[in-house]
Parts: sequence; C-alpha cells; structure tokens
Amino acid sequence: MKTLAKWLALGTLAAVFALMPKGAVAQDDQTAGGFEDPTTLSAPPPQFIAPAEIKKMIDNHDSSFQLVDTQPEEAFAEGHIPGAINYPWVQQVKPPVPLPRNKMLVLYCPCNHDEDSIDMYKKLAEFGYLNTKILEGGWYKWVAMKLPVEGTDAANAVKMADAAAAAGGGGSNAPSSSAPAAPVGPLVSGRQVGAMTPSLRVIDVTGKYKGQDTCYVCEYGAAPTIIGFFNKPGDQAAALIVKLDSLVKSHPNLKGFVVMTEGAGTKDWLEKLAADKGIQIPLVYFAKGNQDLGMRLYKLAPAADNTILVNDNRQVVANFVNISDSTFNQVQDATVKMLASAPAASGSGQ
Repeated sequence: MKTLAKWLALGTLAAVFALMPKGAVAQDDQTAGGFEDPTTLSAPPPQFIAPAEIKKMIDNHDSSFQLVDTQPEEAFAEGHIPGAINYPWVQQVKPPVPLPRNKMLVLYCPCNHDEDSIDMYKKLAEFGYLNTKILEGGWYKWVAMKLPVEGTDAANAVKMADAAAAAGGGGSNAPSSSAPAAPVGPLVSGRQVGAMTPSLRVIDVTGKYKGQDTCYVCEYGAAPTIIGFFNKPGDQAAALIVKLDSLVKSHPNLKGFVVMTEGAGTKDWLEKLAADKGIQIPLVYFAKGNQDLGMRLYKLAPAADNTILVNDNRQVVANFVNISDSTFNQVQDATVKMLASAPAASGSGQ
C-alpha cells in the first residue's frame, strides 16, 4: 500500500511540472544557478588617468603599468611616449592578444576625445583585460604639455603641436618631392575597398577644431563618412568640394571632410572657399604636405588630382580616383547605396 501511495505522489508531481510553462522552468533554472551569460556583460565605464600622473610613474620607474599606443604602426614609429608598446586600433580584436595581463594597461590615441582608446578599451574587456585606463587627452595632450616623446620624427611632433597652438596653425609647408613620372595604366590611389580607415592626423582649418592637430576619422567613428583628398587648389577642386558638402548636407547620418594634401599653403584658399560657398564639412590639410605620414597610411598617389573614399564602419566601401564634375554622380550613387544598406550610425557633427 505504501508503494502504491509513493508512485501516486510521484505521478501527481510529474503532472504538475508537465503543466507548467517551459519558460518558467527555464527561468527558475537560470535564477537558481545564479549565473549570467558572460557575453551579455558590458565593460565597466572607462577610467581616465592624467598625463602628469603617468609622467610621475615613469620618473619613479613604476613597473606596474604598460602604456599602449593605438596609432597605426607607421605613426608609432614616427612618434610615441617613451616605454609605450604599439597595439593599433582594429575593427575586431582576435586572440591571442599580445598584451600583458599582470599590469595595468594605459591606452592612448591621436583622437580629440580618446575615441580609439575607448573603443579598444571595450574590445579588450571582452578578453578579460579589466585593469585598463585611458590616458586623458591622449597623444595630443601629452605633446601639448611638452612631455617626453621619442621616435624617428619626435622633434617634428613637438613643432607641429606648437604650430597648431599658434594663430591658425598656418606654419610653413614642407617641401614637396619632385613630380613623379606619369603612371602606366589606370592610376591607383587610396585605400582599397574592404580596407579599414586608420586614424588620420590633420590640421583643421574650418571645422570645430580650427587651427588644431586633429583626427576626424576617430571622431566620426562607425558613421558613414566620405573623405575627399585633393592635391591642390583649383576651380575643379572647388566645384567638387561644393558637391561633397551638398551630398553630406542632404543625408543626416552622413559625415564628411576634405583633406588638401599639398599642405599649409592651401590654408587661405580653404578659408576663402568655405566663406564664399558656405561649406560646412571640415576642410583640413596635411601638416607636412606630400611628405606627410597620411599620404602613406592612406596609400595616396601624389599624381592623383583627387581621391574620394566612401566609408562605413571605418571600412572603405568605394574608392574613386580623379573624379570630375561630370563623373561625380558615381560618388553620389555609391553613397546612396551605402546608406541604404547601412544601419543608422551616430556621429558627433559634421
């Protein structure tokens, strides 16, 4: 009799569980265990550390931290903070991550608002790097404070910072190399489709960082962006810049800026063009003209009159060389196609 009662009780209990909603059972299982899916956890808010504090730690030979420079390899070679190691910004961090886990990491970048450092901070957190801080103000603030730098062009980095801090940043232009021989076959210029767009240091002429060494690639981040590189001033360049500005104005989610590769000698022309035509996108130039690191980073051909890159999520989706007034519709069509397929992205102004 006792055996029969036992089996009746078990049968009743089984019937109760069978009638319960499956979601409720699963929820109870998750709650009872007290575990969370680690992939759903977000990185804690980034913490910042002042340049003066890092300088003090360097002077005290503090070995508990490691400076990490997120600039492209070529930029790191030209100038970086003493003791820093190079781990360039990437769209996706892939293991193994060659950074120490037994030290506090201090990330810095050449961005006005530490955008690349913050982005890498979040990505590294997914791999367990939680003892990480951001150098407040990054490379620009460090150099502006005249703190130590090293590299193949470190002295020039300090001169550039001083020039940018002066009236309008209109220093003398570096001498250009002699004109190269005419290329054989189609002219190739600019990073190709599928390539990422690394941080790009320029001198701002008409944007919100007027007169400063800045990086609009960092600032605009993942937002759809058009970058127009122009070799020298001229009527055709002016007409195309006006068209680029109109294109950006017509699409709220689209960002854009124009780089004059010839250098500081184009400053006055850019200012007049912006004033006369009401250009709103930032107009900037390479501090060292055709000798600038940006020419090599972005694989720009000096022989190209212009190179226009259409980008989304910091990746090139279309590349155009020597666009004219009559072929600008190619840039417009590629931009519209990109915007139609891209999710809305936030940016910080034009």
